[in-house]
Amino acid sequence: MKLNKFKIIAPAAALLLSASLSSCMDDLNKGNIDPTVDANPNIMGLYSKCYAGLIMEGNDGNADFTIDDNGKSTLLRNLFNFNEVPTDEAVCWWSDGGIADVAYNKLDPGNATLKNLYYRLMSNISYENHFLSLDAAKADKTKYAEVRVLRAYSYFLMLDFFGDPTFIDKISAETPRQAHAYNEKFEEGKSYTRAELLQMGREFLFNWVKDELLAAEPDLLAAKPETDSDPDYGRIDKGTCWLLLSRLYLNAGTYLNNDGQNNQYWDKALEYAEKVINSDYKLFDDSKMSNEAKANGYKPYDLLFMGDNGSNGASCEALLPLMQDGEKTQGWGGSMFYVAALWDATMQTVTGKDAATTANTWSGMRVRPQFVEKFFTDPKVVVNKSASEIRAMNVDDRAILWGKGNSDGDRTLEIGANDKFVKGIATPKWNNNYSNGGTPHDSYNVDIDFFLFRVAEAYLNAAEAEMHINGEGSAKAKGYIDALRNRAHAAVRPSYTLNDVLDERSRELYCEGLRRTDLIRFNQFGGTQATYKWELKGGSTNGTTFTKTYNVYPLPSSEVRSNKNLTQIDGYNEVQN
Repeated sequence: MKLNKFKIIAPAAALLLSASLSSCMDDLNKGNIDPTVDANPNIMGLYSKCYAGLIMEGNDGNADFTIDDNGKSTLLRNLFNFNEVPTDEAVCWWSDGGIADVAYNKLDPGNATLKNLYYRLMSNISYENHFLSLDAAKADKTKYAEVRVLRAYSYFLMLDFFGDPTFIDKISAETPRQAHAYNEKFEEGKSYTRAELLQMGREFLFNWVKDELLAAEPDLLAAKPETDSDPDYGRIDKGTCWLLLSRLYLNAGTYLNNDGQNNQYWDKALEYAEKVINSDYKLFDDSKMSNEAKANGYKPYDLLFMGDNGSNGASCEALLPLMQDGEKTQGWGGSMFYVAALWDATMQTVTGKDAATTANTWSGMRVRPQFVEKFFTDPKVVVNKSASEIRAMNVDDRAILWGKGNSDGDRTLEIGANDKFVKGIATPKWNNNYSNGGTPHDSYNVDIDFFLFRVAEAYLNAAEAEMHINGEGSAKAKGYIDALRNRAHAAVRPSYTLNDVLDERSRELYCEGLRRTDLIRFNQFGGTQATYKWELKGGSTNGTTFTKTYNVYPLPSSEVRSNKNLTQIDGYNEVQN
């Protein structure tokens, strides 16, 4: 079957290529790589490995770099840890690896969890650079363009998280692309090792990512949704590239001016968002649901996050589905994390089912009260309510929340001491059940494809950019927001403000790895101008402001100590541990 072949050989499961890739992969450490080590690399395997870096741990179940817990190495898990946990959309009570400090917006360069994020991105960039350096890879212009987009996405995340990370776009003995204008330490003709890489600044990195995406776009597949039985399911296409460009342009004010609202690229953010909206990709709504899924009690939003989301119709909204198969692609940091970390063993879906993953409920993440307020004027109404009871309130299909307690006691709305899973409302947004009542491939691991980019984001990007261009009264912007609220069976409003857009982004995209970036763009994360507070923001019970320095993360201490050319991000004191 095409499905099995693609899931094994292409983006989803490079994990399964250990035999054919072992010699090639052994040379791909997180540092500089000499392409002459392997004169005949497995091109298709390396192409697959570049995709696998988005969701998998490593080639044989072990991480691509040294780490105490392989599951902590995955990109998806780190997107949650660093873009959700420090915001109103998530909080974690685990004490391992400094994750609690992330939740309280108290970071230093020695944070162990921070290293996982940095080294995952550096590892991915190494694989991507390796593929792009090979003449044999250039024979397939489409796949070559896809990996250019993957590398651009890696550097987009570096830009977003760290502001001014190290930069390298070659792995040969030649000098990595550097420029006098961006770093005075640059020496003409010098070959830079991993321990000597230079920082190029946010302006350089923004423009580099933009130019890479624009250059890759013509060679990509046409923007076309697929299901998991289609051979090109899970591949980057023009739609993926457009949405990433829209996201980059939407945040240009943050990256170029340190002020998310001072943005000269609103028009470009709108242009590329509308390219997605006007493409063959569509919002998944009632008209596209099967009668069987409807009869089983599901709503369109539910099907985006279920075990059969690659085949139940929801993938018409997925611009880049990261494929998971409980039997063939197993790990602790992909879609599994989004079930296990958010569930305990007593929780149920909106239709009263368990998570459909035996024993994988880790009881870790909950949401903060201010997130619940996005749906309910009185958030206490969800306390002691199941997900199905909250759904029966008919407020908004996206309010997939759990308010019941467990053997540790009753669940509370407030996080309080943050010492138990019952402190805070939980969310069973992801689950491994099939909307048609089918059986998952494995009783332990999940089949949930993670939709890394969704059409819904394009609607929200377009609404926000349109308001900045033509005012909050724009009928077009209202239409984009109404489309999402109609899909969620939530009442539309007479008008919307930019603050409403920020709240709507939270309702639609919560826990999907975007919240910190959104809050920073609206100047509501770090800085004294940030008036929005949530429980335990800055470590304070009622929330407090913290320095704008924390809008970016520090470079890990290990990197700064090992590279004489690195300068720590302004405002962070170097911690030697």
